[in-house]
Amino acid sequence: MDSVRYYKDVFGNDLVNVASAPTAAITDRISIVSLIPSKKYPGLFGETAKAFQQLEHKILFLFCYYFSSLLDQAFHSALREEHDYFDRIAGYPKLCGILGSYWSNLHPSLLLLVATLYTKDQDKLVFTENLDELAEFFPGYYYEFVTQQYPRLTGRLSAPERQREAASRLFNELSNAVAILFQPHTLRPYSALPPDEVLFKSWMATIAKNTNRVLRTIA
Repeated sequence: MDSVRYYKDVFGNDLVNVASAPTAAITDRISIVSLIPSKKYPGLFGETAKAFQQLEHKILFLFCYYFSSLLDQAFHSALREEHDYFDRIAGYPKLCGILGSYWSNLHPSLLLLVATLYTKDQDKLVFTENLDELAEFFPGYYYEFVTQQYPRLTGRLSAPERQREAASRLFNELSNAVAILFQPHTLRPYSALPPDEVLFKSWMATIAKNTNRVLRTIA
């Protein structure tokens, strides 16, 4: 399936279905353990795990959830005074861990590490092409969102100079967030399964390249 079309037409419903599974602990949080491959779905996150495993496009879901969580966290860090307004219109479920880390937001790149667990060798090229399409689409979408959609939906950042300033702050934060130096390299303690680090690094390099391309146009 075309990855951008999946994001626009399907992802929102898939996200609601996973986040609001019958026994989901809290519908505004998704624990990473419910997204990791498993033959059993016991405990508090079992229904959420089942809902995720029933998705037709699990890897595309993980990709789109990554880009959505990335925007959410970058908004919170770079434009903290705007995040409450952002949350009211976006409402993305937060990616979290378990136990003590259930109330902490995890690095969104963990979702891409999880995606490598589902990517078979013969499918690497296809899903890399999907990731490339999304990595090209989302930076432009982020810019259009913060300078056009967000001001229209919230009444905030109404002046063009404030929109440009917000975009600059947001993309500087995004650039730091996608830098390979700051990426996680393991799924521990949430899983002992080894992710494909080579594939992950190639995906992150593409995301960083496209993010920094838009940042340069803003600067």
